[in-house]
Amino acid sequence: MKSKAYWVKRAVEVETYLQSQADSVKDGVIKAYERAIKNVNNDIEKTFKAYISTDIPEKEARRLMSIADSDKQYEELLELYDETDDKTVKKEILNRINAQAYGARISRLEGLKRNVYIYFRHVANEAIKEQKKLYDSAVKTAYYTNIFDTAQGLNCGIDFPLVPQKAVNKVLSEPWHGHNYSERVWIHNDRFIQAVGQTIEDGIISGHSVSRMTDKLIDYVKDTAPGGIRTSAETLVRSETAHFMNQGQRMAYEEIGIKQYRFVAALSELTCDRCGSLDGSVFDTDKAVEGENFPPIHPRCRCVTIMADVNLTSRIARDPLTGENYKVDGSMTFDEWKNSLSDEQRNALELHVKQMRNSSADKKQYAQYISIIGTENMPKTFDDFRNLKYNNTDEWSLLKDYKQSRSSNMISAFTSFGDYKSYKEKIETDIIGLTTVDGVEIKSQSKHFIERVFGTGEDPKTHKARNGVEIEDIKTALLNGTTKHRKDCLRYFGDNCVVSVNKDNGNLIQTNPR
Repeated sequence: MKSKAYWVKRAVEVETYLQSQADSVKDGVIKAYERAIKNVNNDIEKTFKAYISTDIPEKEARRLMSIADSDKQYEELLELYDETDDKTVKKEILNRINAQAYGARISRLEGLKRNVYIYFRHVANEAIKEQKKLYDSAVKTAYYTNIFDTAQGLNCGIDFPLVPQKAVNKVLSEPWHGHNYSERVWIHNDRFIQAVGQTIEDGIISGHSVSRMTDKLIDYVKDTAPGGIRTSAETLVRSETAHFMNQGQRMAYEEIGIKQYRFVAALSELTCDRCGSLDGSVFDTDKAVEGENFPPIHPRCRCVTIMADVNLTSRIARDPLTGENYKVDGSMTFDEWKNSLSDEQRNALELHVKQMRNSSADKKQYAQYISIIGTENMPKTFDDFRNLKYNNTDEWSLLKDYKQSRSSNMISAFTSFGDYKSYKEKIETDIIGLTTVDGVEIKSQSKHFIERVFGTGEDPKTHKARNGVEIEDIKTALLNGTTKHRKDCLRYFGDNCVVSVNKDNGNLIQTNPR
């Protein structure tokens, strides 16, 4: 009989193969939504161009977006009806053509939102078709592979019938976590429709430019937007694939009489505490409950099961520090593996876990930072942003200060993060460490100080322009200026500026031009 390592290896191989298939389907779904968004953006541009070409002021054009133009909308819907072969979409189009709203003359804004519905409805139907093929394959692949591997591993022949398509369809149609896979597609799709429609409406009402609206819709497809299509599609397809793979494996256990299974969690930083606590545990097959003692335990779960009555000589773990795989004793559980790590490895593991738990919040933060300081002042990708946040404490602190200063308008949009960082560093090298004319050592600088160095077009307190200060002028004031003692600080007066310093700790408080 084969070792437990053999069974784990084969189970992981099947899971990896099916998840690679899931990635292909997910990519296809995302591309389909990208095409739908492109169609929506084209509709928006065409609608605005129709008004702009008539020399109507943009404000008036936006008002007219909510006023009638039923004949054109009617023609567009008829054209869409002729172009689609999907019966469900055709029925919906007819319903909307015949709706009372058209008799009362619908607005172009409503027309745009209804086109979104039609485009996305078509994508959802295509997504369901492709996902059904994937999940059908997942059930059968897991079923047949498990039985074949069992026969080979036990060196025996197992006579088993082909899994009936009816049984597979039953598995596909049965709800889990409240919905079956097609219902879940529609739930996600309806949420996308609502979000995109609201973006269009908000853009028109708020007076956003066409380019800003279209950029925002494109962002929604990407991970830069919270709850975006890419993340949702990946979570949905990966989780559904894991579900159907494990259901196929469960069918195989029942077919060949495997009475017990062993839960196997990956020994890596990606494994959550809940799955880790189940690692190595043995359960009765007829008492398997998905989400409790049978995978998937949660969305994107990558855990597997194997037959219980085998002994494991070794298993693979992943070093959280280097990412390299290595062998450990086969009897080692997830908790035992964590305890075996060095302090450095454990810190790396905790960092990875923190990143996973904060993934959704980090995406919202990433989008927020972009909206305030712009892409030109941000790391190129979301991954770069997270790497900066979790692995570069000093620069992350600097970026947070810069964002806060930009948000409060204490520095202008003309001051880039590169300039902010460069000047901060120049102050560190040229001024920090100096001894003033009256013997005070300059030891640090405040966030407010660098804000004063740059100045701004409109001070948020005075609502007036505030000029910046040159670093050489600051040095001159500190080294050669006249000094005035205040209760809480020292003030150094140079020819071109005044510098305030905390007399107790040598911190640069602020500076103003003279």
